[in-house]
Amino acid sequence: MDQPNGRLRVFLLDDDPVMLRVLYTYLQTDGRLIVIGTETDSVRALQYMRNNPVDLLISDIVMEGFDGISLVKSMQPRPAVILVTAYTERAMDAFDIQVDDCIPKPVDYARLAEAINRVISKATYSEAFGRGFLFVKDVKEGFDAKIVFADVGLVKSDKNYVCFHLSDKRKVKTRTTLRELMSILPRNIFIQAHRSYAVNIHKVIKFSRAMRQFYLLDYDIPLSIGAEYLDDFVKAYYPSEKMGN
Repeated sequence: MDQPNGRLRVFLLDDDPVMLRVLYTYLQTDGRLIVIGTETDSVRALQYMRNNPVDLLISDIVMEGFDGISLVKSMQPRPAVILVTAYTERAMDAFDIQVDDCIPKPVDYARLAEAINRVISKATYSEAFGRGFLFVKDVKEGFDAKIVFADVGLVKSDKNYVCFHLSDKRKVKTRTTLRELMSILPRNIFIQAHRSYAVNIHKVIKFSRAMRQFYLLDYDIPLSIGAEYLDDFVKAYYPSEKMGN
């Protein structure tokens, strides 16, 4: 995405002008975003987005004529999409078309912020994944740290932060949650093994299913696997065969 000044271009659609103004005012407080358009009519919104680049659409679902579900289906290429609705029965329709999130009305702005954070993370890191690395803000030193996936053994949660444990014994701490990070990290490399940490599956050198423990390269102590993560861990560790010891 070629965002102006690195900001995510957001388009707002809702047939309620009051809701539009409230959303616009809220999003103006986030310096990572720029609201490039608002509209109460879905047909005019579609025409605008077909002719102008949009990174994120935040739209109501139930509107007169062309509803939010039909609008999203009509868009190609499709931006990131967050739908909002006062009709909970429409949420399933939203997830059926694989939108980024569907939020009930009245809007919980903490929930909206969480959804926007996930969209921004995906936009920021998607290009980096193809190169095998990403940049994160090191909260200790204030620098943008380059995290090469092959150098990461362990990714450990610390409340609203995660810490990357690197092969040269360095640790890089950045402000995000493990949940947000796991939604964007490449799944062929990283697997969640516990509610508080994920690991580079290619650095697992020993594993016991019976003990629910494993060893990582360059780590001297075993790490435990949460019961709810065990099956996925086994599939990742033995990609072409099943073994149980």
